[in-house]
Amino acid sequence: MKQTSNYSAKSIANVSFCLLIILLINLGCAGTRKPWRDYSDKPFDSQEWLAGDEIERGRMYADLVTSRKLDGKSREDVVKLLGEPYKKLTVEGREVWLYQTENRFGNDLNIFPVSFESKKGAFAGGVRGGTFSMIVDDEWVNKGG
Repeated sequence: MKQTSNYSAKSIANVSFCLLIILLINLGCAGTRKPWRDYSDKPFDSQEWLAGDEIERGRMYADLVTSRKLDGKSREDVVKLLGEPYKKLTVEGREVWLYQTENRFGNDLNIFPVSFESKKGAFAGGVRGGTFSMIVDDEWVNKGG
């Protein structure tokens, strides 16, 4: 009997160790989606955006762009809806605010940009006056655009 319980304890320890190694590798891989999280699209909700992490914001990205909720908003209105940006840049003379997101595709496009025009206010993901507010990756942002 003693041999059987030792064998079972060793087997359980080995299986547990292997599962732990697999989990650590998955968590450590850059760009790997978290399988326990929901990445499906959801309607934009300002309170959930403000309280949420990058994944929750990424889930609301498509609705925020397609519904045009930011069009014409002032900087103060955008802060009320989205909070303070991760970073502010000037691109081709236009102020651009960047918010961190994590999208369902697991790629490096993890920044949600909001551009401002002096007379027309904010816009995201659209073309205005020949300039497109585009999705960019963090490497591009860190280089200064």
